[in-house]
Amino acid sequence: MDELLMTEVGARPVVADTDPEELVLPEEAERKLGWIADWLNKSPHVAGEWGLRRYIDGGFRALFRGASGTGKSMAAVALARGVGRDLLRIDLGSIVSKHGGETERNLTAILDDAKEQGAILLFDEADALFAGRAEIKDSHDRYANAEIAYFLRRIEAFEGLAILATNRSGELDHAVLSRVDVIVDFPMPAEAARQQLWSKMLSAVKMPRSDDLDTAELARDYALSGAEILRATRLAAMRASSADKPLDMNLLTSAASERVAMRRSG
Repeated sequence: MDELLMTEVGARPVVADTDPEELVLPEEAERKLGWIADWLNKSPHVAGEWGLRRYIDGGFRALFRGASGTGKSMAAVALARGVGRDLLRIDLGSIVSKHGGETERNLTAILDDAKEQGAILLFDEADALFAGRAEIKDSHDRYANAEIAYFLRRIEAFEGLAILATNRSGELDHAVLSRVDVIVDFPMPAEAARQQLWSKMLSAVKMPRSDDLDTAELARDYALSGAEILRATRLAAMRASSADKPLDMNLLTSAASERVAMRRSG
């Protein structure tokens, strides 16, 4: 895909070095991700041999919603890796805010290229689809509504997997809901899930560690997302390396406290 085109619509390939096995989700979310994985492996049979192409297009659309850092992008990476496909992230906010006909031409080109390559599309910043089409007060509202309507029509015609990701929860516009096949919620991890995440992160750290590490205490005292736990672990490891000392509980609690403070100041 042309790099200039990708930049124009905020599109970029997702290259992640994080192991999808580090993903910790509730059972319901895992079950629904399993449905999507099944579709990726069996979609030709659903659309063709089962005769459903007469009634519905061959594509699949999923909505991932949850706070930042709860695993939405990581889950998309896991799905793509599971079937050996490329994952392309597109900033939906940049698409619906463009002017003129360039957005339509560029989006069409991206969808056509993704279909040819068999790529999975991850549309980030899908918040614009949540509040419903805005009441038309000026030409900007009219244009924004037209852009959203066009986007919905185009992804409905896309025969691959399109994932819409948003940090917001709330009621969906009916036009959006009617085009989505499954909604996967990514909640902030509960205490048990946080302990699993701390354990996974710390077990991956390839450096000396003290014997006082207590993942249960970290999970109990710091209500962090998975991404925040990862960054706290990385900060603590960096400080341990700089001090030429083992990774210990004081460094971890300090880093976790820093993450909590950053959230409050944000």
